[in-house]
Amino acid sequence: MTQTMMARNRILALLFGPLLGLVAGTGAWADPVKCGDRPILLGFYENGFLYDKGVGINQDIVEELRNRSGCRFATKVMTRARIWADLASGDLDMSVSGLKTAERDTLFWFLDYMRMKTYAIVHNDVASRVQSAREFLHQTRLQIGVVSSLKYGRTHDSWLEQLRLADRVQETPEVESIFRKLQSHRVDVVFAQPPVYRKYLRDLAMDNLVEVQDWSPEEKGQSYGLVLSRSRYDAMDVEQWRALMEEMKREGVLRTIFLKYLPAKDADAMLSE
Repeated sequence: MTQTMMARNRILALLFGPLLGLVAGTGAWADPVKCGDRPILLGFYENGFLYDKGVGINQDIVEELRNRSGCRFATKVMTRARIWADLASGDLDMSVSGLKTAERDTLFWFLDYMRMKTYAIVHNDVASRVQSAREFLHQTRLQIGVVSSLKYGRTHDSWLEQLRLADRVQETPEVESIFRKLQSHRVDVVFAQPPVYRKYLRDLAMDNLVEVQDWSPEEKGQSYGLVLSRSRYDAMDVEQWRALMEEMKREGVLRTIFLKYLPAKDADAMLSE
């Protein structure tokens, strides 16, 4: 290589090196998302501030993904059980705020965008004598309410299995129904995350009727994310969607969305690694 060429390359590196590093860091030159020749079929489920009648955190996240990808989306509200079944069969392409399990990981891709911790929402009539899962287990007449097909995390799900064997779990397909059962004291405790319990405690005027307790203080919570059907997307497709999600987090868009519905303490906890 001649001295002239070496000098020219050094000049080009000085001029464009920082720009190339910036572009690589922001993902601005990442491959565009492949939208396909039809709208992406995405299922929402009603769940407090995450999604309620077309409004919520998940709705805003999907709108942001729509704008950034340029893809068309066709959305509908479904039960959780139907969402998982349709994702597995290929009748649905995506869903939101899904919790990865070993079984689900073989069928779906997960792109985490928030962390949520599950709390026990305890009716005041029993809160004075129930401050932990162990104490609840010893109160054999007490009942807990849960949402069908919803996973609450390894610790809570394992504990719920013990209660199911004792016929102490009441299940309904919709989360609001569980809170109404708690309101009328047909159950004594429900499990929920902050974006969920904050909405229903407010809407049903239950703030003074319950006590929010942390029955797993050693845990930070579970990661929840966008769920993509493996029958529709391959690994390369998933990385393109992952790049969009990481971009939203890096630019502070996710935090802005969370703050629209929740206190800063909850929003920042949902962004924790």
